[in-house]
Amino acid sequence: MDQPAQATTELPVPTADQVLVRVLPAGAVMAIGLPLATWWLLDASSDGSPSWWLLILVATVGLSAIVQRYTSPPRPHIDQRTGQAQWASATTTAVRTGELPACPEVRTAVGVAACVGIEGLVGSAALLVAIAFSALIRPDLWTALPPVTVLTGMAAFHVRRSWAYLRALHTAERTG
Repeated sequence: MDQPAQATTELPVPTADQVLVRVLPAGAVMAIGLPLATWWLLDASSDGSPSWWLLILVATVGLSAIVQRYTSPPRPHIDQRTGQAQWASATTTAVRTGELPACPEVRTAVGVAACVGIEGLVGSAALLVAIAFSALIRPDLWTALPPVTVLTGMAAFHVRRSWAYLRALHTAERTG
């Protein structure tokens, strides 16, 4: 077995439940951190100028990303020889029939992409909650809700396929 293919199979792809549980602390940092920062900024600035809002948003997202980096479950690296065209057909086939790709590199790459999809949904949902609570504190933030709601809805639509793929992957591993 060549080196890149061996590197993809050293770590197992985490289950959807493992990914969800491990990404929740990062989501909590986002959902709690942004409203707290909003409250602190309004309390600290008497004129209510929005000059620090972007910095606080970036810092909160950055802190959430750092927490996610250290709490996410270990997963294999994607073999760069597998293309996204293979991923899309493999995901569709696995969701419809439960049949996984024969190539282990493609199977692993699609599993890692499914994990990223679940993490993205939790992150965008946490951002949606954070903006909603921040808008209660600072009403002009309501304008940020529609685009984040659309992004969260799109992520929720796609995460069903990710969840189904990871379920099929781990069911196949248990049954042999």
